[in-house]
Amino acid sequence: MHSVLLLQGPLGPFFRHFSRFLDEQGVRVHKINFNGGDGCWPCKGSNVDYTGTLPEWRHFLGNYIQQHRIDTVFCYSDCREYHAVARQFCLSHDIRFFVFEEGYLRPHYITLEQNGVNAHSSWFNKLESLLPEQPTEHPAHNFDIKPNFKRRIYYAMRYYLNMQLNRPRFRHYVHHRHRPYWQEATAWLKGWYTKYSHSAHDKGLQQKLIDHHSGQIFLVPLQVADDFQIRTHSPFADVAESVHHILDSFAKYAPDQAVLLFKHHPMDRGYTNYSRLLREESKRLGIADRVFYGFDLSLPELYHHCKGVVTVNSTVGISALLHHVPTITLGQALYDIPGLTSQCPLDAFWSRPQPVNLKLFKQLRTFLLANTQLNGSFYCTPEQTCRQIWQHLPALHPTRPAAKAPKASTTPAYAQTK
Repeated sequence: MHSVLLLQGPLGPFFRHFSRFLDEQGVRVHKINFNGGDGCWPCKGSNVDYTGTLPEWRHFLGNYIQQHRIDTVFCYSDCREYHAVARQFCLSHDIRFFVFEEGYLRPHYITLEQNGVNAHSSWFNKLESLLPEQPTEHPAHNFDIKPNFKRRIYYAMRYYLNMQLNRPRFRHYVHHRHRPYWQEATAWLKGWYTKYSHSAHDKGLQQKLIDHHSGQIFLVPLQVADDFQIRTHSPFADVAESVHHILDSFAKYAPDQAVLLFKHHPMDRGYTNYSRLLREESKRLGIADRVFYGFDLSLPELYHHCKGVVTVNSTVGISALLHHVPTITLGQALYDIPGLTSQCPLDAFWSRPQPVNLKLFKQLRTFLLANTQLNGSFYCTPEQTCRQIWQHLPALHPTRPAAKAPKASTTPAYAQTK
């Protein structure tokens, strides 16, 4: 790895830390900014503003990779519009393409994979044959990751404020979340308020469910409203559509004593609220007294009282499997493997959830830790995290042939180096 290109990273200064670390290792670093928020934390090396259109992006990327002899690209999330184009380009031109994501195993890990994550992972649909060969024991993580929600609020507000202030310069930019910029910034504050304003109610709700419905609770951990894992790797257009599907199936096929608990995603508190949808639909279906909704619930405590977990493809499903809770996925998920998740239709799951093969789950965890997970965080402990990445990179990707990018042309006017 000699010349690296960084695209959009996690909210905050992580890519700035990562660029400095790479520079110290003798790696040439290039960073492309797609909006004003991307430039909040300038990286070591060359920082370029891309102000062209999305259709022009592939041509620009090919030229840039050729001119600067880029051999490796890093980004956060592989389904964002610009990253999806970059992924396809890199895969077709033998450029190493690495994707960061939040950890499959949280909170002490982040995900780093070559070529894609989740349903784009190189391991997708291959684990069923690979896991039986894995050991069940794995090393413990080296350091704990502390809660960092308040820090992330600050990063988000700074990012979206700068995105708005620089909007005229990046007028062609297409954001992966199709909301007004001001709404993005204020949503993080709203999320913080929602968490604490619902805390007492949610604590009471959780205790009520444990006292009166233990062993009959079906938990639905909701995903972020515009999660790419929903939009790209599931049959649903959005979370709301999946809610309709789950409610309808529950009303028709769940045993009378079963209850359904929807838990809001912590990163989505400031954006969406499904109270009205759940209230109206459950009333229409005649199950209003069996459907519950919470924002700030303790999943580890609830797992012991759950009969099953229903998810589209959230990584919370892995957490449920860790706690031996029968789980079903409604979309494409890396961990959707016979013996781990229930392979029956949702309609049958309510009455016959399939148990978790505990040995197989331990083998899955060992495999993920060895091949996709790094002990670290995007929002704290940057130095330790960068060292973890550097130490594990040789094992995370195979040797690839030299890049075969198209012949370069003159750099367009919509790119400016800082």
